[in-house]
Amino acid sequence: MSNIKIFICAHKEVELPQHPYFLPVQAGAALHDAIPGYQPDNEGENISVKNPHFCELTCHYWAWKNLKDIDIVGLNHYRRYFDFQKKWPQFSADKRFIRTDDFLRQPYHFPDLEQLLQQYDIILPVARHWRVSNTRQYGEYHIAKDWEMLRQIIKERSPQYIPAFEKTMDHSNISVGYNMFITHWKHFDAYSEWLFDILFEVERRVPPIDDPIQSRIYGYMSERLINVFCEHYHLHIKHIPLIMPLEECNAGYNISNLHALFRAILNDFSYIKTCTSNYSASVF
Repeated sequence: MSNIKIFICAHKEVELPQHPYFLPVQAGAALHDAIPGYQPDNEGENISVKNPHFCELTCHYWAWKNLKDIDIVGLNHYRRYFDFQKKWPQFSADKRFIRTDDFLRQPYHFPDLEQLLQQYDIILPVARHWRVSNTRQYGEYHIAKDWEMLRQIIKERSPQYIPAFEKTMDHSNISVGYNMFITHWKHFDAYSEWLFDILFEVERRVPPIDDPIQSRIYGYMSERLINVFCEHYHLHIKHIPLIMPLEECNAGYNISNLHALFRAILNDFSYIKTCTSNYSASVF
């Protein structure tokens, strides 16, 4: 039987679902009082003090450097979980919301992860379809020159990833986010080795700015980079939507599968139209 650990990243004490696979990890423990019952991310080799800029990646790094003899590993957030009970996940929105009380009232169920990961290499959230390329989307929501520095660093440190970077970021509008996954330790280890090598160099050249959103630059970049990693290694992905507990939630927060599918098609059409227009302009 596999040894399975799904760590739940949390920066504050909250009631969490219970399951033998779950391991609550306190994010940024070096900067705050310890939370009883949580594994602090500042034990052993760690980057806990970087939490304001690396977000949940400080938990990711702690798990990578300190967990031993793990076969299957995953990352959850205290407000985001894989929704394995969702029907027709391939047509689903990437997330749905639920009242926290209702979520905690029901036992959390995993499928047979050993069997599922014999068919797939990695479990990721459902991808979003943007109206523009992933590179352009990053530039619209964050700082475009930072993204180009990321590209340059990948060219320097791991140029073999550039074809996958260009395919998934420059020439696609479809991308997985949320920094969540479940996979075999060998993929987690390889991804972590590559990811942190890149991000630490980005940190050296692009220090975080004093802004509540843009200061979390390295977390935002890593959301995109898992797509690059999976494309580079041609990993077989199982996409599962997320369930997100909220203290206050009403039915209007969620959209139907049909609505989600229609939105994705519309965004794909807008993206293709933009690409066609850009091509025509470059020709004439």
